Amino acid sequence: MTRNPGNDPRLVVVRESPLNAETPLELLDDYVTPTPLFYMRSNFPVPGILADSWHLVVDGEVERPLALSYSELVSLPARDLTVTIECAGNGRSYFSPKAQGEQWRYGAVGNAVWTGTPLRTILEIAGIKPPAVEVLCVGADRGTLPDGTPEGAFERSLTLETATAPDTLLAWAMNGEPLSPAHGYPLRLIVPGWYGMSAVKWLTRISLLAEPFTGFYQRERYVMVPDGRDSESGHTRTTPVTRMAPRALITSPVDGARLEANRARISGMAWSGLAAVEKVELSLDGGATWDLTRLTGPNHRYAWRHWEYDWTPETAGSYEVVVRATDAKGNAQPAQASWNKLGYKNNSAHRIGVRVEG
Repeated sequence: MTRNPGNDPRLVVVRESPLNAETPLELLDDYVTPTPLFYMRSNFPVPGILADSWHLVVDGEVERPLALSYSELVSLPARDLTVTIECAGNGRSYFSPKAQGEQWRYGAVGNAVWTGTPLRTILEIAGIKPPAVEVLCVGADRGTLPDGTPEGAFERSLTLETATAPDTLLAWAMNGEPLSPAHGYPLRLIVPGWYGMSAVKWLTRISLLAEPFTGFYQRERYVMVPDGRDSESGHTRTTPVTRMAPRALITSPVDGARLEANRARISGMAWSGLAAVEKVELSLDGGATWDLTRLTGPNHRYAWRHWEYDWTPETAGSYEVVVRATDAKGNAQPAQASWNKLGYKNNSAHRIGVRVEG
């Protein structure tokens, strides 16, 4: 990995082209991630879009097809939502054996304030016809697909239930400013609680479908592919990636830190797309025993929680520090997540090593 020459120079580049970059863990201590430090994930080069010539087309199984201009969109009733977005491949590089895909460490996650109008507002204006079962969202980013298709777009669908949920947002602003090109200007989707593949950027078209969508990024990617094939059918069983699994990360101290033998504070962030984070536990002995940490700071339904733990080491030496999160529905971060071919949802308990001097 190399340091990113653009945006904030502290971002760490995972791939040069198209640019994919993550945030160093020690810079994820702020409740709201500054836009220049927010991780970047693209499947194709960032498209150049001018708001004056851009329109959002709404078609398919609708009563009234639409072509909304940027000014028309931003004039609609808007709301702010603080939402954590995590790449489904975050933590992939720690799977063994190596899984396919971008080799993210832990920094493909961020928390931002998104401004926009609910998707269901647009769907109500267009009028949903009874045959519709899914809502297809198409981005302006295009290129050769991994399966060799010469010209394809990043496009994914949502069920009608998810698309019309009150907090599914068409966002045009991030942290109080218009979206940057890297983060989806002029318009992107925000699906709170879901992994980042659902947050389609550079939106150009929304189509109501009478049948489930089977495009490449719906069928071949962002699915859990286990090791091996079903013994009866001979086909690989897959399940779609949807909501973020519970995860806690240690942002301070960093792995390998040397600490003085006095009172130290260990802290980080925790989140779950399945329910609110209920507790974060810390172990100082590699997972043999656990203590509760304190949850601090703002508490928004779709945003991460800050946690902290004050520690006075009794003896000098090396310590393995481990953290795990549990949400209100009892979903707990495992010691080791299940390996899968495409390397998604690796929410294994985060471990670092520190050395206490004394």
